[in-house]
Order: sequence, then C-alpha cells, then structure tokens
Amino acid sequence: MAQVISLEQGKRFQMGKGDSRHLVSPEIGAQGITMNYSIFQPGHEFPQHFHDVSADIFIVLEGGVSVRQGDQYTPIQVGDFAYIPPGEVHGTVNTTAGQSILISFQAPPDSALYRGERDPSNTGVVPKPPPGHVSKVRIDQLTSGESTSVAGGKRWLPVAPSTGTKEMRLTYYELEPGGEVTTSAASGESVWFVWVGTATLAANGETLAIPTRGVAFVPPSEAQTVTNGGAEPARLIRCEAVAQ
Repeated sequence: MAQVISLEQGKRFQMGKGDSRHLVSPEIGAQGITMNYSIFQPGHEFPQHFHDVSADIFIVLEGGVSVRQGDQYTPIQVGDFAYIPPGEVHGTVNTTAGQSILISFQAPPDSALYRGERDPSNTGVVPKPPPGHVSKVRIDQLTSGESTSVAGGKRWLPVAPSTGTKEMRLTYYELEPGGEVTTSAASGESVWFVWVGTATLAANGETLAIPTRGVAFVPPSEAQTVTNGGAEPARLIRCEAVAQ
C-alpha cells in the first residue's frame, strides 16, 4: 500500500555534519530503495564513504555542493545530480557561502549508513580512492536529454538502464496546474518527491495528498497516477528501483 511521508516524519541519522534524515527506508517496509533528505550549512561535509552493493543518486535542490573523492572536488548546483555506482568512494562538501539541500536515493538499501557504520567519526577510517583511480561517478542535469510530453507537462529520463544505470530509473516532471502523469505497475518500488508545489497520488484504489517536499512510497505492482491539483506549476522527481 502506498504511503506518504512528510519531512517532519523523517528520522535523523548521523553522518558528519549537517541535518540528514531518511524518509524511505526498511523501517517503513522498503526493501529495494531508500531516500534521504539533507541540509548542509557552509563548510558542512557528508564524509567520504562507499556502499558495498548499493548505487547512490543525489540531487541538489538548493545551493550547491562539491562531490569529493579524495583530493578531487567537483562542484554541482541546483538541478544537477550525481550517480555513484557501488563501491565508489564519495562524499559531499558545502563549499558555498549559503545553505545547501540535497535528496539522495540508494538501491538496494544500505542500512549500515543509518546505523553509523559509514561515519568515519565512528569507524576511525576515512576511505579514499586508490592512487590513479579513474572515477566512475556520473554528473549531469535532471533535464538531460530530450523531454517528452505528458498530459499538461513534460518529463525527462536522465537515469535508466539505457544510460548504464542498472539499479535505478530516475524521472523528472514539470506539470502545469491540472497536469497528470500515469505510470504502469512497476516491478520495483518507487518514490515520488514533490520538489515544488503539491500533488495527489492515486494508487491501488487510494488517493493521497503529497505536500511540498513530501514523499510518496509506492510498493511494486501498483499503477500510479500523479496529478498537480494546485494553482501553481509543480516539479516532481520519481526514482524507481529496477528489479535485478
């Protein structure tokens, strides 16, 4: 059954400095995907770490950060995302003068992150890429590639198995008031995040309201219809775990 999670319901976890919380995790029944929301003040760092088997996608909603891999810093800004394949050492640092906000998805879930087992302040070890390492991190924009039309809006598909990302499918939508998008029943779990505006989600005979910066978690095999019932344009992000 689909469920909506607000920011206030997210559970905080410790990983360096910053305010990080998980909204979708195994605690709410997710088995294939997780989603986190993080706020970083200037100089705050989400320290370098890696996921043994999980891929990671993080997206900048406000401000900017630098993706850190050892001594290499790559700046990204609002509307950019980074795809991190399993095993790739990475972290983020707010090198700007203002606040930065990110969301991130992992598939499959990495519960060690929430237990503090990835935090160097607990482990005493800061992982770094080996000498001569060639990064496999992909940095791009949500509006990468050609857009396609949906009822009352547009969509982009910047991350999918066709782009070499076998673990997740990421879709970005811009919907005008009254705009609507329907997806067929997926084989993997999916997460909807309302970046700007509000939306309603209809799935499995239920209709749920998703607030601004709210999240809807949808189990596999449930078709979904998301509608912008507000008076302003809405911007939405959907991430789906791809069944392996």
